[in-house]
Amino acid sequence: MKILLKILKWAAYSVLGLLVLIFFSLLVYKWHLKRSTSIDTPNGISSLESIELGGHEQWIFIRGTDIDNPILLFLHGGPGTPMGGMPSARKADMNLIQYFTIVHWDQLGAGKSYDREIHPSELSYDRLTEDCSELVDHLISRFSKQKIFLVGHSSGSIIGLKMAHHYPDKLHAYVGIGQIIKELEKQQIGYDFIKKEAEDRKDESAKKAIEGIGPPPYYDRHKANDKAMFLAEYGGFIHSDASKFIVGQMFDFLVSPEYTLGEAYETLTMKSLDFSMEVMWDEIMAIDLAEEIKTIDVPIYFFEGKYDMVTPTEIVQEYFTELEAPKGKTLILFEQSAHAPPQEEKEKYEEQLVH
Repeated sequence: MKILLKILKWAAYSVLGLLVLIFFSLLVYKWHLKRSTSIDTPNGISSLESIELGGHEQWIFIRGTDIDNPILLFLHGGPGTPMGGMPSARKADMNLIQYFTIVHWDQLGAGKSYDREIHPSELSYDRLTEDCSELVDHLISRFSKQKIFLVGHSSGSIIGLKMAHHYPDKLHAYVGIGQIIKELEKQQIGYDFIKKEAEDRKDESAKKAIEGIGPPPYYDRHKANDKAMFLAEYGGFIHSDASKFIVGQMFDFLVSPEYTLGEAYETLTMKSLDFSMEVMWDEIMAIDLAEEIKTIDVPIYFFEGKYDMVTPTEIVQEYFTELEAPKGKTLILFEQSAHAPPQEEKEKYEEQLVH
């Protein structure tokens, strides 16, 4: 018995020691990342700032080697989880900050802007669009610009398209990545895709699970989440290796100098995601931007992954054909990407943004 207690005591100390080592390793890496990605040009900027938007404190991260460059505001997806946004900015934007002053915004209910006191009635895409408009006004005034460039990914593309429609005078151009257009149609296409993939692969356990999920519409958001797991497994989320991408994004949250470990933990445990999805799910289910927005009076670009089944490219192609865009419209297909062209084809993504 004494030997067993000694073993358990040794094991407990070992686990505690390992946790302490991991904790301090993360802190050291945060320091290293901040130092190695610092901006020291005379007219550069690297600034994490709080700002009041819509009556709530929210957070932005501004980086660029020359504040005279054009401003590019990036709208992360989600809602509720800023993957590919602020936590990844230092590494993801290393080349782009030579050409733009890039602003990452943790939207209300997401990441650093998550607050347990947010009332459900305050969280909607129209409210996020108005917050975005306030932020754009702030950036235009602060940096003495007339307009900015706006890039929206996935859920952020809903805000982006609404901004381009309602406030074209504030934008040089809008770029939608993994653009969401019709929620119900994308659910159906995604379901048909995973069902066919399971059948083609003769994956009996997957076929049974997919039958259990059933076809859309998914008024129960948990069924939509279950479907999304198969989309990821079958390459409809990330074309090459979804698990590697997800692990990389999780690591970015943990080591981001802009995030405390507590903020990273809250985000990675899906508190902000669950809150936002629960509050906004009815609105998400009703999304039909093809019906809502038929004309865009600003140059518009769609960056779409060939294999994207989260926001299927065929829906965007149909919308692109019907959209009236007197200032010009362009659809660029990323041949090796699914839902994340900025990460899956980084060089091509940067090239298209710059040129």
